[in-house]
Amino acid sequence: MNVVDVLKRIGAVQTGEFILSSGRKSRVYVDLRKLPSYPQAFKEITHAMAKFANRLDFDFICGIAVGGLPLATAVAYEMEKKLIYVRKERKEHGTGKIIEGDFEPGAKVLVLDDVATTGSSILRAVRMLRSAGLIVEESLVVVDRLEGAREALREAGVKLYSLITLKDLLEGCENGV
Repeated sequence: MNVVDVLKRIGAVQTGEFILSSGRKSRVYVDLRKLPSYPQAFKEITHAMAKFANRLDFDFICGIAVGGLPLATAVAYEMEKKLIYVRKERKEHGTGKIIEGDFEPGAKVLVLDDVATTGSSILRAVRMLRSAGLIVEESLVVVDRLEGAREALREAGVKLYSLITLKDLLEGCENGV
């Protein structure tokens, strides 16, 4: 399975003028929120993530709402791992949780998201998880845009892994791969 081919096939790589969640402007947008709309492509990407994650040591997978949650759910299901997720904001009703799911302090968590740019979404999740007594040392994304996430996470003691970088993705798209 070639990640470039899968993402090209579903039209996940778009060009134009975009504002990213980091607030940065970009001429390229990688839209992985559309991935669950393509079951075969979704299955291929989540299988690749599960295969990669199998090499890591963790107890829980944590998805980041919104883009990382469908991926994390599918990967956790495939690996038969427990799933938790960090909300964008604390619930104002019910239990008022920011972290959903049952977990035990001291457990190791792999944070999973779709795309990493500056790393701010992953870092926010890491802070929340650590404040709840969880151990977070690794994160996994489909695409690393190579815009500082790896370095920011390293400073926080978290390794960032990716299936592909934006550079590789764009080169693959240019070559018609």
